[in-house]
Amino acid sequence: MDLFEEAATGLVNGPGDELGSHVLHVAKRKGMSRRSYDMYLPLPPLSTVMGVNSAAAYPGVLVGRVVPNAVGSVFSILQRTDLLTDNATAAVYHQDEARMQWQEVCAVQYEVNILGRKGPRKMNVVIHAVDNTGAPTSSTAAIDEGGPLMERFRCGLDTDPDIVPLCNKPPVWCTDTRSFILDFGGRVTVSSVKSFQLMHPTDKDYVVMQFGKVGQDSFTLDIRFPMSPVMALGVAVTSLDRKLACH
Repeated sequence: MDLFEEAATGLVNGPGDELGSHVLHVAKRKGMSRRSYDMYLPLPPLSTVMGVNSAAAYPGVLVGRVVPNAVGSVFSILQRTDLLTDNATAAVYHQDEARMQWQEVCAVQYEVNILGRKGPRKMNVVIHAVDNTGAPTSSTAAIDEGGPLMERFRCGLDTDPDIVPLCNKPPVWCTDTRSFILDFGGRVTVSSVKSFQLMHPTDKDYVVMQFGKVGQDSFTLDIRFPMSPVMALGVAVTSLDRKLACH
């Protein structure tokens, strides 16, 4: 997390114009039957090792992926695990996708809300339980055998100790503006249905992530423990994705 500065509120923020090549970026993949979003970490020096001189031909090291369902109501956020080993080399970073190893680190579900008739968006986010160092409390084998995070959430919200449920902070109605509002601490300046704050259901004051609009095509993203940059960017992408049954 040394790429970011910690704000007074405890949220971690880092404007992209100050982080340079260390900023994660996302590219949308679209196929005949499915779409997904890939997250890359730009590493220009390695592109020359692989013999690629064009930045367009080499987007960077693939580190994460967001996979939505057909209607955009449930998303699975994956992270490459082969990059986390101590002996990961340049060859591992750029190996064929078929040889990459993946693990689901986060899942997002949006409540069905056709034409917004039920009010503001409602979302549930599920991550693995971690210790104080950020390491999962379950072994890798147990995580792999546990099944999809959202399925575990639906089946045992109060009984599964190895997952942590999060939800978006409900906005409050403002009679002056006749709209729903949230306090982003000055970090968000433009009203948008895509803006949200993520919290633990039992502690509304502990916001682990906030995402909000600041311009026509500009958003801010602030995070803190236990969210990681890959998880947070993945969740933010789900808010921007089209949703056939959640607006």
